Amino acid sequence: MIYRSFLTVLFPLLIIILSVASAMPEIAGHAKAEARSGNSKAQYELARMYFEGIEVPQNLEKAIEWLNKSADQDEPFAKFTLGTLYLRGEGVAQSDEKGLALIQAAAEEDIAPAQAFMAYVYGKGAGVEQDPQKFLFWVEKAAKNGDAASQFNVGILYLTGQLVDKNADEARYWLTKSANQGYIEAQMALGEVLMSGIGAEPDLINACKWFAIAGAQGNPKATYMIGELEKVMSREDMMEAARLANQWFEERLGG
Repeated sequence: MIYRSFLTVLFPLLIIILSVASAMPEIAGHAKAEARSGNSKAQYELARMYFEGIEVPQNLEKAIEWLNKSADQDEPFAKFTLGTLYLRGEGVAQSDEKGLALIQAAAEEDIAPAQAFMAYVYGKGAGVEQDPQKFLFWVEKAAKNGDAASQFNVGILYLTGQLVDKNADEARYWLTKSANQGYIEAQMALGEVLMSGIGAEPDLINACKWFAIAGAQGNPKATYMIGELEKVMSREDMMEAARLANQWFEERLGG
């Protein structure tokens, strides 16, 4: 399938999008009754329960049934999830046309992952005619709605001047947004921007901070970049970068 590589990464995240908000026992206990009463969000929640086998036997057929009911009531996450199932041919007859239509409908209702997917298909020409302007439209929408990969992509567009006017301030803004969400590619790119002083004075301490954060998450190039910075930074500045990196992790771990 033309979307399979993208969906392999994307799909496991879909069903858990509402998991944190919907995992409370009182919600789960009333999910069936609420779903049967016509509550579209409860129908989506019940579909998730059947997908994962939470408090009900795992059952893809029932999950699809409740996804359809929810999507028929214009629940955007249900449309998005159902659309990915059509693209994968999982539990339904494979159909790029139906899948893309459902995902676009979700994107038009401001669902960031759906907008990121629309950017992907127009950027790659996957199942549609490649269209740089439509790619730009959707990737900017997704970035503004908090999608970390899209924020990284928008940052790179501003950094390189592709499809938009080159703007170092905008590039740093979007790379920082993405990096703060833990997107490693953005952390590395932001580190290199700060190290090089693109559009501003070099900021070696914060560059080293971002390389340290990326390195702690397993990026192999980060260690090399820190080694390069060690050649030109004082011990005190290196320690400050380490403190900032530790502070970043502590803030995100609630410590």
